[in-house]
Amino acid sequence: MPFAAGTVRDIPVRAFKLCGLTWTGQDLWFSEAVSNQIMALDPATGEVRHRVPCAGVRTDLTTLDGDLVQVAGPDRDLRVLDRHAGEVLGERPNPRPGHVLCGLEATRHGLWLGYEDLRQIDLRDPDDLRLLASYQVRRPVAGITMSDGFLVYSDYRGATINLLDLARGVEVASVSVAGNPTGIAWDGTRIWYCDYTTLQLRAIEIPGIAGG
Repeated sequence: MPFAAGTVRDIPVRAFKLCGLTWTGQDLWFSEAVSNQIMALDPATGEVRHRVPCAGVRTDLTTLDGDLVQVAGPDRDLRVLDRHAGEVLGERPNPRPGHVLCGLEATRHGLWLGYEDLRQIDLRDPDDLRLLASYQVRRPVAGITMSDGFLVYSDYRGATINLLDLARGVEVASVSVAGNPTGIAWDGTRIWYCDYTTLQLRAIEIPGIAGG
C-alpha cells in the first residue's frame, strides 16, 4: 500500500493543461499544452519570469546542456529549444515510435525516457539515443526526475509518485499525493509535481531522500 504525502508548497498557475516540469537551479520551468508555452517560474514568489513558445507541447520536459528538451508533436519527439532566445535548435525522433513517451529527464547518467503504455523507463546516450539500460516499472509513467540515487516517476491516474532504487533496480516506495501528477522535478530538497487536476505546482517531502 502506498503511504500519503501532504504538500508543503502549492503554487496556482494560469494554465489549462500542465505537462512537463524541470528545475534549473533557480526556476521551475513548466510546459502547458493549450498555450503551447514553456514558462520559468520563481518558486519563492510564484511569478512567471520568462516564456518560450513551443508548438505541440505534449508531456514531460527537461534541460540538457542548458537547453530545454520538450516531448512535442503527434509522434512525441524530442524538441530542443534555447531557453533564453526561444529558438528551436533541433528535433530528434521518439526512440520507440508508436509508443507513448511521457517521462523525460537528463542526468549525468544519460537521458531517461519513460513510456506510459509500456510501463518502462529507458536510459539512453544523449548523443545518439543508444539504449544503455531499461527498467520495467509497476505503473504507467507520466513524468520522471532523479533524487539521491532514486529514479522517481509519477503515475497520473494512480495519483502516486514512485521511487525506484537504481542500485538495486527495484521499486521501494509508492507515495499517494493530492490531485493527479504529470511532470515532476527535484530541487535538491523537495519533489515538485504538476497537478493536472487543480492547476498547481505542488511540492512534497519524502522521508529517506534529501530534505525528507
